[in-house]
Amino acid sequence: MSRYAFSSLFLILAASLAFGQGAPAKAASAPATPNVAGTVVLADGQAQVSSGGKAARGLKAGDTVNEGDRISSTNGEVHVKMQDAGFIVVRPNTQVEIVSYKADGGDDDKGVFRLISGGLRSISGWIGKFNRKDYVVKTATATIGIRGTDHETRYIPEGSPEGEAGTYDRVYAGETVIETPEGQTTVSPNQAGFQSANRKGRPRLLKDIPGFFRPGPHEADINAKHAAIQQEIDQRREERRKVIREKAAALKEARAKTVSLAQDTRAAAKQAQQQAADQRKELKAKHDALRAEITQAEQLRQEIVAKRKELQDKLKTGDITQPEVRTRRQELKQKNELLAKSWESIKQHRKELLDAGDAQLDEQYDAALARAKALHDQQLETREKRDDLQQERESAVKEIGTMQKEENQRYRQELKADKDPPKQ
Repeated sequence: MSRYAFSSLFLILAASLAFGQGAPAKAASAPATPNVAGTVVLADGQAQVSSGGKAARGLKAGDTVNEGDRISSTNGEVHVKMQDAGFIVVRPNTQVEIVSYKADGGDDDKGVFRLISGGLRSISGWIGKFNRKDYVVKTATATIGIRGTDHETRYIPEGSPEGEAGTYDRVYAGETVIETPEGQTTVSPNQAGFQSANRKGRPRLLKDIPGFFRPGPHEADINAKHAAIQQEIDQRREERRKVIREKAAALKEARAKTVSLAQDTRAAAKQAQQQAADQRKELKAKHDALRAEITQAEQLRQEIVAKRKELQDKLKTGDITQPEVRTRRQELKQKNELLAKSWESIKQHRKELLDAGDAQLDEQYDAALARAKALHDQQLETREKRDDLQQERESAVKEIGTMQKEENQRYRQELKADKDPPKQ
C-alpha cells in the first residue's frame, strides 16, 4: 500500500472512531453522570451512602449526594443542603433513597424521595414552591405531596416498638397531602396524618402528634431554616436558571461545532477516498506504463539479437559489403544505446514506484527487473565480447590484406629492378 493510500486510510479510520463513521450519532459511551441532589452539611454519628449496588461508603460533611443514592443513618442525623435551596434531615436509624432529582430552575425540576424506614424532615426549596406536583415522599403505604412545606415523614415497619406500622406525616409549615389509592387527607401545621400498613382506607388525621416526633439535638437550627430558605428560593432559582441557560447555550454551540466538524470530517474522508482512488489509478497507470516499457525494451533487445545474427550470417556468406557492415554496425550501436536508455528509464520509473511506497508490487517488479536485467547484462556482455572478437578479426584481415598488397608491390618492384639494372 502506498504512503498516500495509507494516509488516506488513516484519515478515514480517524473519522470513523471519532464520529462513529459519519454523522454525530449517539455513540456508545459511559453512563451519564447522575444529577447532584445536595451537599452534606452535618453528619452526626454513623452514616453511609450507597448507589447502584456498589458498596456503601461513609458519609461526612462536605460530601455530595446524588440522584439514585441511598442514605443510611444509625445513631445520628444527616443534614443535606439541597440544590433547589431546600433542606432535608435524615433522622437516626433511617434509610432514604433519592429516587429522582433535578434542580435546573425549569418546569421539569423534580424531587422524589423513598423513605424505606425511619424519619425524614424536609423543608422544600423552589421545587416545592414552583413544581409542587413533582416533589413527593413515598413510603411502602402512601405518597406525601407538599405545598411549599416544612414537614416530617416517618415510616414505622411491622414489629417496631415505636407504634402502629404505617406512614406518619407531621407538618411544621405549609401543607401536605397523604395519598393512597383509597383517597387522600390534607395535613396542616401542627397536625399529623397517618396511613396504616395493615388497614386499607383513606389516610386520617391523628388527634395528637405522636411522641416519636420529638425534637433532635439540632432542632432550633432546623426550625430557623424555613424562613431563610423562603428568602433564598427566588434568588437561587434565578441563579440556577442563568447557569442552565449558559450551559444550554454552550451545549448548543458545542453541538453546532460537532456537526460542522463531522461534516468537515466526512468531506475530508470523502476527498481522501477520492484521492486514494486517484492515486491507485495513477499507480496502476505507472505500473502499466512500466510493463509496456519493459516489453518495448525486450522487443528492442530481440530486434538487436536478430539483426546481429543476420549480420553475422551475411558476414559468413560474404553477402554484404564493408560499407554495409559499417552501416549495420552503426545502426546496432544506436539501438544498443537506445536500449541502454530504455533500461535507465525503466530503472527511474521503478525508483518512482519504490518512492511511492508500493512495496508489494515493487518487490515483484524488482525481482522481474533483476532477472531481466541480469539476463540482458549477461547477453550484452557476451555480445560485446563477440563483437570485439569479430572486429579484431576484421581488423586483422584488413591489416594483413594491406600488408600483403604492400609486400606484393614491393616484390614486383624488386623483380623489375633486377631485370632492368640501372644505366651506367
